[in-house]
Amino acid sequence: MKKKSISILICMLITIIILPVSRTVMITDDPTGAEISPHQPPIYDTSWEAFQDIGDNDRCSYGRPDYGFLGVNYTDWTPPDPIIAAGPEHLVVMTNGAIAFFQKNGTKDFQDEIEDSYGFWGEEGATNFVFDPEVIYDPHTDRFMAMACERGTGAKSYYLLAVSDDSDPNGDWYKYRFDVTALGGGGDIDSPNVAVDSQAVYLTADFFTGGQKYLVYILEKEPLLSGSTGIIRSMLITGSQSYGIPITYGDAPAMYMIEHFESSSNTKVRLHAITDPLGTPQRVTYDLTVPSYSPPEAPPQKGTTTRPNTFDSRFWSCVWRKGSLWATHHQGSSRVMARWYEIKTNDWPTSGDPELYQSGDIDPGSDIRTFFTAIAPDGYGNAAMCFARSSPNEYISIARCTRLSNDPLGTMRDVVIVKNSSAPYNVGRWGDYSGVSCDPSDNRTFWMHGEYTPGGNIWNTWISKCIAPNQTPNTPSTPSGPDEGVTDIEYMFTTNTTDYEGDPVYYIFDWGDGTFSDWLGPYESGATANASHIWTHEGDFDIKAKAKDEYGESDWSDPHTITIIAGPKLEIGIIRGGLLKVSASIENAGAVDATGVNWSITLDGGAFIGKVSEGTDLDIPAGGNKTVTSKFIFGFGSTTVSVTADITDGISDTRKQGGFVFLLFIKVNPGGGA
Repeated sequence: MKKKSISILICMLITIIILPVSRTVMITDDPTGAEISPHQPPIYDTSWEAFQDIGDNDRCSYGRPDYGFLGVNYTDWTPPDPIIAAGPEHLVVMTNGAIAFFQKNGTKDFQDEIEDSYGFWGEEGATNFVFDPEVIYDPHTDRFMAMACERGTGAKSYYLLAVSDDSDPNGDWYKYRFDVTALGGGGDIDSPNVAVDSQAVYLTADFFTGGQKYLVYILEKEPLLSGSTGIIRSMLITGSQSYGIPITYGDAPAMYMIEHFESSSNTKVRLHAITDPLGTPQRVTYDLTVPSYSPPEAPPQKGTTTRPNTFDSRFWSCVWRKGSLWATHHQGSSRVMARWYEIKTNDWPTSGDPELYQSGDIDPGSDIRTFFTAIAPDGYGNAAMCFARSSPNEYISIARCTRLSNDPLGTMRDVVIVKNSSAPYNVGRWGDYSGVSCDPSDNRTFWMHGEYTPGGNIWNTWISKCIAPNQTPNTPSTPSGPDEGVTDIEYMFTTNTTDYEGDPVYYIFDWGDGTFSDWLGPYESGATANASHIWTHEGDFDIKAKAKDEYGESDWSDPHTITIIAGPKLEIGIIRGGLLKVSASIENAGAVDATGVNWSITLDGGAFIGKVSEGTDLDIPAGGNKTVTSKFIFGFGSTTVSVTADITDGISDTRKQGGFVFLLFIKVNPGGGA
């Protein structure tokens, strides 16, 4: 009997070591004592190995509006956990069981398993239980970084990490395998994340032995780029787990994490800030009030009663960019929906407090569910989301939506179905997440990676591209220029605007008299444009400006009104020579008096004395004329006589005639010939 008891005990111990832990987590802050099922690792099903290549030609569009192509075929692991990172020229995607490199035209350059001695991390000693992959593109170093967690033999927990040697994934990768069993407290690592800031790489994961724990493993980045390790720090957070941790663009005040709560109804999320990560890491928390959320339901789907397990409201996906933490999770116990947030971090924890800037639910209709969601902002404040969608009348599909930075706060544009499944999926696992990544080559294109089924209870993944709609230039400023003018005089006006994407800007002016300028430019965003115009008749004219970039036009600016009146029009009449002097008639052919006329008589050649004669403030009534006379002239030789009459608000005139100076007498040629 004693031997039998020992044998039973040994079998139980072996079972605990080998099998993934399955347990329930008591929600300590829920007074009802509700329980939820924690996330579980994927399952490998060898019975499907015969169908490894199914779906190679499954490229039917199903009405798909976005450009896309087949990603990874079923790898025998369930669920796939599709994730993606976009580089300048390539895409790296991962699923449970696979890592693959694609060109952006859909050409697959490489694919390998991520588990076992023959897989991607095989040279580092990886075993057959490698799961929950993650991949990012580091904007600080232009490198791809791939990671997964491993439950190795002997109840061991490992972080697996790989760093590309440049922005092309087809080159060398520096690969690492970190044993964190002692740090995490057991061999039950789960649900990892990878994040970067300017100085460090952060590997995080859940642990369960002895209660909920979350291990943050911090590695100095620079040595990892060349195959070595430098400073390593770690933090073990107890009592909670499953945080989102972001890729950061630029220099953030800290590395942030975002945590959900698991009560039946929650009105807060918890933000964590890690400071001095490579010195003595410290953690500060802040509870931020958000719209109410609850643990997610398991969503229905067409053609089956099987509902995928959505686990909890954890933040699988988040990004920090330009002062905002963008994050998403799914929630809703009566109908699961994707929820997204933009949180202004406001230099917290250095100064100020975080604030919820905007948030919203992805709700395409009363029966439709949205779940397993991912989010990414671009370089201009736009954002895109990728997620799964289903309803009692819809198979599970890959869907997406976008918003522009100037859209109303809290809104996303219409949901677009990217790829439909062609059958129900009678497996209780879907996801467990989707991927979306902003293309660094233009900071406007989003690449997405999601799961669909071609039938037979297997999955494939689909890679798609979505370009955020361009924001046209902002409406130009009201044209600046004179408020009054006279006919037949040219007046200049200026305007300017900015283009949110920084695109070159062109301008056009509407002069209010039925005529327009040409499109002027290109100008740099924010630069001032100018244009001139002459009005030939009297009236009030509204001058407006419009801007455009390569993709579209702005609205017209507010008008600037100019009042044009008929002005004086000066004309030089007959120029006469004679003894000692030259005279000329200046006529005002305009409809209003000419005041303050400046005039001159100039001899070019022939004159020794009296080459230039000038006068100012001459007044000539409308329709009248005045004669002006030069000073004493003495000389000898051919000359050109120029007479000019100039007025500020009116038409000026100049006339030239040839002649000859013979000592004291000046002869001016008749007929105006110079």
